[in-house]
Amino acid sequence: MGLGAFFRMLIGGVLRLSVLLACSLAWARAEAAVVWPTPSKLFAEGAKPEEFLQPTASGKPMSGAFGDVRSDGWQFHEGIDIKPAKRSKKGEALDSVYCAMDGKIAMINTVAGNSGYGRYVVVTHGGALDADIYTLYAHLSEVDSDISVGSEVKAGDRLGRMGRSAYYGIPKSRAHLHFEVGLRISDSFDRWYYSKKFKEKNFFGNYNGLNLEGFDPLAFFQAAKDGKLKSVTEYVKSLPTALVVRVYTRKTPDFAKIYPSLTDLSGYPYGWDIHFTWHGLPKKMERIKNPRQGAKSGEVEIRQYSPKELSRKCKRMVRFDKQGNPVPTNELKDKLRKIFP
Repeated sequence: MGLGAFFRMLIGGVLRLSVLLACSLAWARAEAAVVWPTPSKLFAEGAKPEEFLQPTASGKPMSGAFGDVRSDGWQFHEGIDIKPAKRSKKGEALDSVYCAMDGKIAMINTVAGNSGYGRYVVVTHGGALDADIYTLYAHLSEVDSDISVGSEVKAGDRLGRMGRSAYYGIPKSRAHLHFEVGLRISDSFDRWYYSKKFKEKNFFGNYNGLNLEGFDPLAFFQAAKDGKLKSVTEYVKSLPTALVVRVYTRKTPDFAKIYPSLTDLSGYPYGWDIHFTWHGLPKKMERIKNPRQGAKSGEVEIRQYSPKELSRKCKRMVRFDKQGNPVPTNELKDKLRKIFP
């Protein structure tokens, strides 16, 4: 083999290796589109949730999960609480906290006493996904000095360190990351907030926890792990519908503007049918297809409901009158005021 032929073969081999490496890295990046927000490898290894979730003072393993998991089902938990994988000699959590997906820093709270979340960070992910979902990282002992509101972050970027900050006391033995993923209800949240006459100022704008509605992070991570998270929009729409509420109004809610992929505008501009999960997440909104003649602005109707999905002790949005007809509870009415402030 001549020297020229040898170099052509060598260069060709290097190019093929470069292509293989590039494909491998691209696949790795695709797999890492959603990453676990702490160094713990237990979820990735298929461990049971009881092994990596931090229980409350009750000691019940699944009290750190999402849903009606506390106070014998009467208390709702919006996210998941993840245990530390590493502690200092004094018992404090040492785990770094990582961004779960590519996104943009939307809110940073560094004053622990201002919130039940303590020091927390909210990231929005509309730039990388087909719906502008949020992730929230709470009870941090510190927020990374390299991040600021508006800055772009990648999946796996460090946001801070796990801790136990809050306006109430969390013992070091129960230090954890409270993690949420979900949707923002309104970009006019202050109207609702100040109408409630709360004593405390809203320090967090539209990223106040009362304006954020989560869905189960473990189910979301599992879908990503199994390769089934092809579309965030379709994932949200696939969540079970507990009830469909009709609101007669000509207003277009912020939610419809924030989440056009979860909104159907093909009906009449007289109101909206809102599809809710059992815990109150508006998963879809659609213009009314068959408006009732004579309906007045502000009227609310329960169009559909699932007794199975609504058979929970907490988050009750429907009650039944003496005739057995479903009517909105005060909780649901307040939620609708938040959607249409």
